[in-house]
Amino acid sequence: MQHPKFAIYSAVIGVSLLLPAFSSAATITEDLSFTLTGFVDISGTNIPPPISKITGYITVTYDPAMKYDDDTTDIVVHSLTGITVASPLGFTYQNGLLEFGGTQNDSDFVVRNTNDLVVAFDVTNPSHPFFPSCAVPGYTCGIYTGSNKVDPAGYTQVGYNTGWFYGVQSTVVPTPPTTSSTPEPGSIALFGSGLLGLGALVYRRRRLD
Repeated sequence: MQHPKFAIYSAVIGVSLLLPAFSSAATITEDLSFTLTGFVDISGTNIPPPISKITGYITVTYDPAMKYDDDTTDIVVHSLTGITVASPLGFTYQNGLLEFGGTQNDSDFVVRNTNDLVVAFDVTNPSHPFFPSCAVPGYTCGIYTGSNKVDPAGYTQVGYNTGWFYGVQSTVVPTPPTTSSTPEPGSIALFGSGLLGLGALVYRRRRLD
């Protein structure tokens, strides 16, 4: 029969081996302040933009290794001025691109004749987010025939059969992001199982003593 002390030592070693598996995922919390100006009619009909300036300040929490779609729980909208959006505000994130806006048509998309907004941030480097450059032909610059590889950012309004996308004057001001570690659920369960096993062996030793 196995000696109780040997069983306890074995359990301790087993739990210590589980500790490296008690890994964590890096979660980023980032403040983003932005100003959108210089709007251009995306349809090319040169309809004057009904809104000339939009400002906002949001805090977003996300794991860069994951995907988010219309997430309204991991975002805090501190302020949004210049526009009224007709649906809850959320964000979509994937592969370094974070898009903020109304969830009525998806937070990464706008549809004409709706009160909606979309703001696209390139956060490949979270410490230096930026808007896609107007040096690259694309929707961002209000050129509807541009490359669809440039994600759109702008707004639409009820009563208008077009939309307006921001120009080169627009800016984004980041606050250095903070990171935190969240234990993965599988690692928590594995670690907990090891502790339970150790507790059972200690109890068994006491009964044998």
